[in-house]
Order: sequence, then C-alpha cells, then structure tokens
Amino acid sequence: MKMIISHMVCNRCIIVTEAILNKLAVQNYEVSLGEIKFRDQVSEDTFILLREELEKVGFEIVEDKNQQLIESIKAAIIKYLELLNEGTQIKMSQYIGDNVYYEYSYLSDLFSKAENKTIEKYFIELRIDKAKELLKYSKSDIRTIGQQLGFSSSQHFSNQFKQYLGVTPNTFRKKHLIF
Repeated sequence: MKMIISHMVCNRCIIVTEAILNKLAVQNYEVSLGEIKFRDQVSEDTFILLREELEKVGFEIVEDKNQQLIESIKAAIIKYLELLNEGTQIKMSQYIGDNVYYEYSYLSDLFSKAENKTIEKYFIELRIDKAKELLKYSKSDIRTIGQQLGFSSSQHFSNQFKQYLGVTPNTFRKKHLIF
C-alpha cells in the first residue's frame, strides 16, 4: 500500500515521518519524499493515529487521486532540483514523466489547473526559495549558487531572483546574512 503525504519537502520531513511511524510501532515501511510505502496492511486504528500525528507536524494524507498526482509531481520536482546540484543533464519534463509515470503534457495540464501556475513557475519558485536558503546559510558565491540551482548564468539567476523578490541576490545576502 502506498500513502501520498503532502508538504514533505526535505530530508528532515522524511526523518520526522519515520519517527512518527516508529512511535506508532509501524513496521515494514519505506519513506521517501511525499510518500510512505507499506509492505504490510495498516490497521484502521493505526491509520487514524498516523493521520493525527502527521497533521500535528503539518503533513496531510492525500486521498484524492488527482491531488496525489500533484503531490507526486511536486516530490519529483524537489528530487530533480537535488539532481541539478549533482550535475544531471536530463530535462525536467522527462524526469517528471519518468518518475510519475504519465505523459508530461497530461501532468502539466493537471498541475496548472490545480495549482494555478505552471510546473515551470513552481520550479522557479522552488529554486528561488533554495537560493534564499543558500544565500543566508552558505558562503558560496552568487555564480556557484546559480550553477547549483541550474540557472544558465549568474546574470539569469540574478534576474530571476530580482523578478521574484524585488532585490538582487547580493542585496538579499547583505540583509539576511547569518554569519
């Protein structure tokens, strides 16, 4: 059985979910970004407790089939962003289609209707959020951060960043630098 979970966006989310499953003494499962795969059947009582515990930390079990696809797309986009940092050369549309197991055009239409934005716009927003994190907590220069996030140049990165936040990456860093 596979359970789709919304709002899981990082490896810490996986750790929190595993801690909840351990607390409930659930066994034989695998947690990945946006989902839990159970090898054994989960009792109704355990399912109710699991739902409650996940909601306490801001997660939600997704039961609607279309919304499950949307969450699977989001999880694939997050994983794709991680792969960019490792130097992947695969196109995002191909990666999403290969990992969500539907034609990209269908997924793109579904996502746009449900989220009121394109997959590409969502991906840019995700990259900008990651850029903000890197600008605050890392010493990497602007060019390196842009490359890590798959921007074609530091100028492209700066333009996108300024378009979304109204300030350049350098200005943002100076205002929010942690160390």
